[in-house]
Amino acid sequence: MASAPPKHRQLPDKEAKLFKELLVQYEHKQYKKGIKAADSILKKFPNHGETLALKALTLFSGLPMPATAASQPKQDEAEAMAKTAVKKDITSHITWHVLGIMAKGRKDWEEASRAFAMARKQDSDNLPIIRDSISLYLHTRQYEAAVAARHHYFLLRPNVRSSWLGLMVAHQLNGNNEEALELYDAMVGTINADGASPSEKAQIMLNVVKVCMEMGRDGDGLRRLDRAIRGKILSPRGEVTQLRAEMLSKLGRMEEAVEAYRELIKQNPDNLGYYTGYLRAKGLDVASSPSEQTTSGVLAELDQFAQTYPKSTVPKRMALTVSSGSEFRTRVKPYLINGLEKGIPSLFVDVKSLYQNPEKMAAVGEIVEELIESLQKDSSLHDDDSVAPPTTLLWAYYYLALHLSHPLHPNPSFKRSLDLLEIALKHTPTLPEVYMAKAMVLKRAGDIMGAAETMEEARLLDGQDRFLNGKAAKYWLRAGEVKKAEELLAMFTKKDISAMSDLTDLQCLWFLQEEGDSYRRNGNLAMALKRYQATATVFQDYEDDQYDFHTYCLRRMTISAYLSLMRYEDQLRSHPAYFKSAVAAIEIYTSIHDDPSLTEEKLSPEEEAERKKAAKKAQKADQKAKKAAAASGDAKKEDTPAPDPDPTGELLIKTETPLEDAYKLWVPLERMASGRVETWTSGFEIEMRRKRWPAAYKCLLAAYSLDAEDPTLHRQLVTFAQALPSSDVPDALKTAFTDRLPILSIISSSPRDFTADFLTRHSSSPSHILGAAQGLIAVLSASSTPTQEKKALTGGERKEVIAILEKMAGPDIHPEIGAMRRGIEVLKALQGTEGEVQAFKGLCRGRVPLAGVFSSKEEVEARRAKEVNGTAEANGVKADV
Repeated sequence: MASAPPKHRQLPDKEAKLFKELLVQYEHKQYKKGIKAADSILKKFPNHGETLALKALTLFSGLPMPATAASQPKQDEAEAMAKTAVKKDITSHITWHVLGIMAKGRKDWEEASRAFAMARKQDSDNLPIIRDSISLYLHTRQYEAAVAARHHYFLLRPNVRSSWLGLMVAHQLNGNNEEALELYDAMVGTINADGASPSEKAQIMLNVVKVCMEMGRDGDGLRRLDRAIRGKILSPRGEVTQLRAEMLSKLGRMEEAVEAYRELIKQNPDNLGYYTGYLRAKGLDVASSPSEQTTSGVLAELDQFAQTYPKSTVPKRMALTVSSGSEFRTRVKPYLINGLEKGIPSLFVDVKSLYQNPEKMAAVGEIVEELIESLQKDSSLHDDDSVAPPTTLLWAYYYLALHLSHPLHPNPSFKRSLDLLEIALKHTPTLPEVYMAKAMVLKRAGDIMGAAETMEEARLLDGQDRFLNGKAAKYWLRAGEVKKAEELLAMFTKKDISAMSDLTDLQCLWFLQEEGDSYRRNGNLAMALKRYQATATVFQDYEDDQYDFHTYCLRRMTISAYLSLMRYEDQLRSHPAYFKSAVAAIEIYTSIHDDPSLTEEKLSPEEEAERKKAAKKAQKADQKAKKAAAASGDAKKEDTPAPDPDPTGELLIKTETPLEDAYKLWVPLERMASGRVETWTSGFEIEMRRKRWPAAYKCLLAAYSLDAEDPTLHRQLVTFAQALPSSDVPDALKTAFTDRLPILSIISSSPRDFTADFLTRHSSSPSHILGAAQGLIAVLSASSTPTQEKKALTGGERKEVIAILEKMAGPDIHPEIGAMRRGIEVLKALQGTEGEVQAFKGLCRGRVPLAGVFSSKEEVEARRAKEVNGTAEANGVKADV
């Protein structure tokens, strides 16, 4: 028999009835009626905690999420009310449950966990609380607690199929596949008897087979799969056949595996993975370096498939990867001719992966040259009298231009590429792809402004093409024209808000990354940091958004998709967009730690007065609008989003804890991107500034194990070795450091020789030459004690560094514009004279004459003003799409 509630919680019959109505009204989302009912109870019993909690929850649930400017005060009121309810009745499961639901609503998972734990403590058998607790445990990856909660729920509802399935999934996520399989075998009769739909049975069976495969029990999984196919639970197509083929291969039943893969290829002859699996089952592994006999066998099989499925390009394209020498030339020529005659713009993108092999790259270039010569001579690419389509020569020019400007080309010829594209434009001046190719060539040649202008020409050919619009905006961002890029993007975004706000809401990662980079190049570190942090926030939103799927996927029986989602979310921040933004933001944070003056915005008195005037005007307008909305009851005003508290990024960059903020961004990289040397070099910069020597050494050791010749690592090794002897690190730890990483002892004894040897080993790599110069700076500027500031270089020492930097512009060095640009930054940081900087720029301009980054300020500003004035009229109206 249930115990009676405490006296302070009891209500008279009338109010008890109202309380039940309040619960029903909340569940039916009748929030206004619910608040009215709660007020009626609280009028007589103002200290009734459960009613107060339900009123808070009803008020909170009726507000828009995310909070708007008008709803924020009500949200604060609801949260304060919920905390008051807990104080009024601390032993009620309802007050704690409400507090947890509201914390969950604002994505405060830690507080929600504590509140749900307290709610379960008050009422351990309450099913809604258990369900919410399970979702929260899964969301925060507390799998053992989730298993325990699922087991408790299962005991309370043993006859419900979802109880069994939920427990099985919890065991899987916790790594207990054996328990999950036993649980399925125990409940299989229930699944077949309780009316589960065919799709639900198929999803469950597919998951069980995958569990068997994960456990290495391929024989058991194959038996279950075949039985399900015979019982018509699963259809023998697609993923089912693929799983069967994989298990047959692992069991060594190769003849059956070959037939299974052959069936898969028949179902979809354009799937590369099917061909790879088929060849592996035949004992022909194309992943490793194949022998001549293996290569001939692979090519024979691929030729057979090419004849069987003539419309599929996969076997023909795989043959290009496998073949070499004269065989490669024989096969690649018809492949190129087919693509050129059909006018396939993506032909170069398809073939360029072969450029990792220099011989194949050279062969492709020679063949395209021959094809162009043949077309110019007699308009034919075949031995018969057939005439190639008129556009074939156009696409041949297009391909050769991209080929000659490719980064892997040993001797890129940007001038010839541009000449070829000019010929193509005279042939067909309305083809956007040619303008885009020209823009790409100019970008690779270093003429960022020219590339943006050309991409703008491509965009103007079709103003309603969103892809061209985005491309043009990206190139303008790279040219530093943020305002112009936003004007272009505004043509395809919502008209009532700015393009930046809309694209941020849409979680457009490339825009946030590119605009952050653009602001950084322009020297606006505050806005750059704001964009990088916005990218990090997008990934946090991805993580938070998975919460609803913990119940939805189980309800819809999409178990395999749910488990894939969980695994994806665990690797979420390994995404390249997060990596790039995090590393860039870390560099800014370490910079402002080293030089706090970077956080001070340098404005003239006139600009400062103008900003204050504009801010005051905006504040008055906002207050006036709020009063008008309140007076008229304007509903639309209520829906306006909450204003950005830091629109210019000033609060963000003026942080008092830059290293702690940088460390928060770095922690996910440590887990998700441990295989990239940039992760550890970034971590080293943070830890050295925090004076955490063991942590800095750990980063150094990890980076050294990945790439001992990394140019950034070279400078950091010199810095660490120079600073270690005079640090406060215990002698025993110093000895351990040098024993584990002996290179530190070598650097300490002769740092100049170490840098000279590094330069000798990498005398043809611009990035390594830059690393050697930075290493020499670290040697020359090292102080005798860690508390002293770095020494300024003398004129003679600066000339030593300049002599190394000038090697980047040597005639025998393949030029790298990025390394040259960083060289200029290094020279400016050394407080080099204007003559020294201009002399180095002149050397770089001689090697890459089209690179605008080495032009003078006057030249850049004149060209920018000319372009902005020349195209202002074309970008003034939004496209109606």
